[in-house]
Amino acid sequence: MRDSLQLQTELSHPDAAPGAASAPGVSPWSAGAWVLPPLAVLFGFVLRMLSINHESVSGDEAFSMSVSRMPLRQMLPTLVQDYVHPPLHYFALRGWFKLFGYGLFQARLLSAVFGTLAIVFVYLLAEYLFGRRIALLASLLLGVSQLGIMFSQEVRPYAQFHFLALCTAYLFLRAFREGRPLFWWSFVASAILMLYTDYFSLYLIIALMMLPLIDRGASRLRLWWVLSGGALIFLSFLPWLASGVLHAAATANKTFMGKEAYAAVHWWTLVSIVNSFNNGKPAGLRADSPWWSYIVGGLLFSAPLLLLVVKWRPATNYSAVRLYRQNIIFATLLCVVPVLLTLLVGRILQIPYNVRYVSFCAAFYYILLACALFELKWQPLRWTVVALIVLYSANALRANYLMRWKEHWTEAFAYVQQNRQTADCGVFLPDFIVPPQWPITEAGRPSFRTLPQDRVAAELAGCPRVWEVSWAPRDDFRWLRQHEANNRLLASTFSKIDEQHYYGVNVALYSKAAQ
Repeated sequence: MRDSLQLQTELSHPDAAPGAASAPGVSPWSAGAWVLPPLAVLFGFVLRMLSINHESVSGDEAFSMSVSRMPLRQMLPTLVQDYVHPPLHYFALRGWFKLFGYGLFQARLLSAVFGTLAIVFVYLLAEYLFGRRIALLASLLLGVSQLGIMFSQEVRPYAQFHFLALCTAYLFLRAFREGRPLFWWSFVASAILMLYTDYFSLYLIIALMMLPLIDRGASRLRLWWVLSGGALIFLSFLPWLASGVLHAAATANKTFMGKEAYAAVHWWTLVSIVNSFNNGKPAGLRADSPWWSYIVGGLLFSAPLLLLVVKWRPATNYSAVRLYRQNIIFATLLCVVPVLLTLLVGRILQIPYNVRYVSFCAAFYYILLACALFELKWQPLRWTVVALIVLYSANALRANYLMRWKEHWTEAFAYVQQNRQTADCGVFLPDFIVPPQWPITEAGRPSFRTLPQDRVAAELAGCPRVWEVSWAPRDDFRWLRQHEANNRLLASTFSKIDEQHYYGVNVALYSKAAQ
């Protein structure tokens, strides 16, 4: 049998059709082909920067920004008690702020950079597996990904996770196929960084380790590499596990909320995941997907994948076909195994489900889709489908750029600023605690004097006017009814002279003179 690395080079030749040995001659893909990958990356970066500050800061984003500015002695215990994510992204954000300054734009820019690096590595991974043409198409698909753009514009760890997942998979495959120590130990380092970014990266590592078990003959990994590398990954993560984060997760009310209807794993969850990968949120990122998106997205994205199951491409070189099939299996494992493990563990342990936990799998899904589209031998049909995918994705991206889905703190603060007077006071309901979104939105500009709950009765008499800012995630203000008593003193001693409602935020102005 020919050397697998030589076969890999053969399949990666820019002139090679999927599954066939490369043919001599000049291909249209070769003329100026060096400029196409940078253009694909630049296109994805532009989409991730477009309207990046369109949304106000969300509660989760405000937490990320606030905790990253804390002193280290306060930052680490806070992250342990929060336990939702390992700490690497917060430290990366901390260093980013030191370099580029503190602000919402700077924070989201870091995610945009990681999201763009994910496009770079989806290209590298797909090119190594299947060649330049499929790599370019996979890069385009990830570039217009609704999930990819959404998480590249959020101050959360997911874009960093997407990048590290692709980087880790690429390094593992190079080590697996080529047996080079540099790639193996780079994989170990990348896997450690990935684990310190997101817990769900464990499922990707499991999927990667399944490949040598499935095809031992193709593996050039040494046993002592695998044993020592696995031990190093485990030992490197022990300090975080021993920090108290396991106790915090076990005793928190939100850890095992998967039995709640909105957070539970249902029989249709897998279908909704695929629809999200298919850019199926044209009605808004937080809205339910319309029924027709399942049909249209399924026909454009999912249906071509059936070609990888029912049709193996003909080729005279059996070894090349075998390697191609191994690569299809590899990409399928990386896409399917983490999704199924997330759903299975979530169902058994009642861990809340959200598509963000499996969003990194979309990149592997797009690699498979690019392969499937090149199985369409009639080029007019192939490029028609690609054009329809881009148009469908552009329609879905309206939700990212034009439809608001986070609390409108920017508008609320702007209204206060336009009407604020120097002596004004303010309270925050329901608990009289200033939410972290407010000082981030203020960005150092003056605001009203905030009254804490234990000082309201004593200081209210000295305030000629009082701003009441009440907020509720997802614009659900029903829970405020439980705290109506917190507003009785203000409502009984002042008269409401104005009120404005923004998504997730209510602003009311009370005046003593109007009584």
